[in-house]
Amino acid sequence: MSNSVTPEKAQLGEFPWSLSATELRERASRTVEEAQGELTRLLASPGTKTVDQFLRPLDRILLRVRDVGSHGSFVFAVHPEEASRTAGREASEGADRFFNTFRINPDVFRSVRDLDLSRADGTTRHAVEKLLRDLRRAGAEKEAPVRARLLELSNEIDRVSNQYNENVAKLERGVDVTGPGDLVGLPPDFVASHPIGPKGTIRITTRYPDFHPVMAYADDPELRRRLLSEFMNRAHPENLPVLDRLLDARFELATTLGYPTYATYAIEDKMMERPEAVRTFLERVASVLREPARADFARFLARKRRDHPTAPRLDFWDAGFFGEGYYDGKLRTEEFGVDTKRLRAYLPYRSVRDGLFALCEELFGIRFHRATDGALWHPSVEAYDVTLGDRTLGRFFLDLVPREGKFGHAACFGIRDGIAGVQLPQSALVCNFLDPSVPAETARMQYSDVVTFFHEFGHLLHALFSGHGPWLYTTMSFIEWDFVEAPSQLFEEWARDPATLARFARDPDTGEAIPADLLDRLRGAEALGRSVRWLRQVSLAAISLELYDQPPQGVDTTATFRQVFDRYFTAPLTPEYHPTTAWGHLTGYSAFYYTYVWSLVIARDLLSPFHARGSLTDRETATRYAREILMPGSTRPAAELVRSYLGRDFNFEAFEAWTREGLELSRPTTGAIRSSP
Repeated sequence: MSNSVTPEKAQLGEFPWSLSATELRERASRTVEEAQGELTRLLASPGTKTVDQFLRPLDRILLRVRDVGSHGSFVFAVHPEEASRTAGREASEGADRFFNTFRINPDVFRSVRDLDLSRADGTTRHAVEKLLRDLRRAGAEKEAPVRARLLELSNEIDRVSNQYNENVAKLERGVDVTGPGDLVGLPPDFVASHPIGPKGTIRITTRYPDFHPVMAYADDPELRRRLLSEFMNRAHPENLPVLDRLLDARFELATTLGYPTYATYAIEDKMMERPEAVRTFLERVASVLREPARADFARFLARKRRDHPTAPRLDFWDAGFFGEGYYDGKLRTEEFGVDTKRLRAYLPYRSVRDGLFALCEELFGIRFHRATDGALWHPSVEAYDVTLGDRTLGRFFLDLVPREGKFGHAACFGIRDGIAGVQLPQSALVCNFLDPSVPAETARMQYSDVVTFFHEFGHLLHALFSGHGPWLYTTMSFIEWDFVEAPSQLFEEWARDPATLARFARDPDTGEAIPADLLDRLRGAEALGRSVRWLRQVSLAAISLELYDQPPQGVDTTATFRQVFDRYFTAPLTPEYHPTTAWGHLTGYSAFYYTYVWSLVIARDLLSPFHARGSLTDRETATRYAREILMPGSTRPAAELVRSYLGRDFNFEAFEAWTREGLELSRPTTGAIRSSP
């Protein structure tokens, strides 16, 4: 981390973090009201609609309201005070209502359609094309009664989505155990951070810092079973009717616009364009993964039978159906000498964070500066400004400790879209890696959480580099959503790279660096179960598509999840699970959860130039990647960005080779390797 340059400040303007709930509500309402007045006057202005006279002021109006919505949505997700979260939700919904009304406004549509673009450059033309497409898809050309109903539905969809996500954040579950004896197998730092409480028991929650270690390490299968059941039933039954209403509203919206299903509508403006293309793609990926996944499951079951000789099957709490699994970990330890509990000792958060920063400095020439100018929403949050040479790219925040009411997954939140000459981009990584009872500077991280940290940081880099274009509709926020995960999927690879890990993986208690031979074995251990993990993602993609690509009347969402999941896995999903009640991607990604698999295929190909140079830290390739993929934002279609970077269209070859490599790397060894004591 460097302090050689004093970065330009990237403040929040109208929305500093110190605002009370009342102040946030009032300022958000005032900003939206003023924007509506400006829009009315702009539409009424006489004369030819030109880029300077109409498009530029329109863009700035939209940017201001988008700031309101992004800030409010973020506060709703992270603020420790319920009153502020409520105010954030209201601010977000107020901005959503503005945009929902804006998009069906026929005067806006006619003005944008009739813009004089005779002197406009290609970037401006592309921005206008996307804006017009949004207006058409919202129904701006429909008759007034239809537009009125579309507006009602859009506003309801926003409210229902927020209710769904609020329930997930609030309705935490957990299990109680009688004492440390029930936690056999878990890392010492985990046990030490979970003392017996006032009721004479230890509470284990479904939050990630509890859930992932228990599923990976707890020797007691009953504890794993109980906790997985609670995890798979978060926000149940509360979110069952909420999800039903969301599916109903989205289906009516799509059919009112003339689409047969919501999936058809949602995928139309993505790279894939049609649900049929998605199904073909998912089946192609599944055909590559099925046999290797079966082989992995057979190995996991054989390992379970060494402990339980009469075990008839592999249960969901035994292996990596839903994240790190117990018997996957056993095999990684016994066959590869990789004990992820021991690996955890080399991954204190501060070292991981600083190592990640140093890597980005080497790859892209950027510098990180700790920002201390003003209070944040919680004492555990960190703020950083980022510079490239003498230019400030933007600001980001790290909020990595779970707490009551906070967003419970891992994501990169955009707080401010950056526009050249107007404002710098701001984003935040909101994750739940660190145990709140342990000082963040010394808290150990699961290796899987390190991979997730790098994944989300890939999003962050995309936001920072791309936030300097001319128009809101050319920012990263408006790139095709089935491409948006590609940069983050790619950046995970550095967390799996032994040379990168060797730079920062060190046990602070002993000063010992991670052993080189452990890093060598880690590649094979990490490849074990690769096909299982990605076949799971294919199944989830197919489930989200199924839920949204049919009339919702009479659909049992839990049964649909189970039926589609069972197409991909021989072990039937346990009937007591209700995973659709806490799957936040059903509100955001909706029908296009396939994004993760599609982006993976692209990301594997994006790595090809690095592999061709023989190094993941080749500065020339990294600079070209930033220039061709990250910096343009959505100034051009995603396929063109990829073509410019690769010199060709992307293809399946790198993904298929990666799958074959996973099989080769994870082959059973002739003799067990034991990890260091």
